Amino acid sequence: MKIRKKTSTTAEISTASMPDIVFLLLFFFMVTATIKVNEEQLNVQTPNAHSITTVDKKFLIKELFVGFPKDVRLGTSPRISGNNKWVSLDQIGQWVQEQKSDLGEAYKDQLIVMLKVDEKVDMGLIGDIQMELRKNNARKVLYRTLDKPQNF
Repeated sequence: MKIRKKTSTTAEISTASMPDIVFLLLFFFMVTATIKVNEEQLNVQTPNAHSITTVDKKFLIKELFVGFPKDVRLGTSPRISGNNKWVSLDQIGQWVQEQKSDLGEAYKDQLIVMLKVDEKVDMGLIGDIQMELRKNNARKVLYRTLDKPQNF
């Protein structure tokens, strides 16, 4: 009996369609991805500062904008905006809880609210915002101003 020697065959994977697959995946992710446009809906002119401090942990800062709407159809009274959404005075507590949930468990009590307020907004509204922030245990509040302090 004769033993036949097996012929060695190699399995080859065709890579001819690889560029098509890569292009298809690239196109899919480009079409399905959303681009976050940080288009503010408020006109906000920040006032000059007497002194400036900086914050080391930038991820703790969440911004609230208070100003007059750019679109006249939204009215002429000052409005509050956070994360490109309108926030009423009654919804500030809910906004604070959402911002705290975005932070890690260790940093929930260290939330810093940065208020970017137009210089022509009435201080009564700012006081009301501060009271709502206090009620919801957001006690660290900063005000955004122009970069250079004005000499008085």
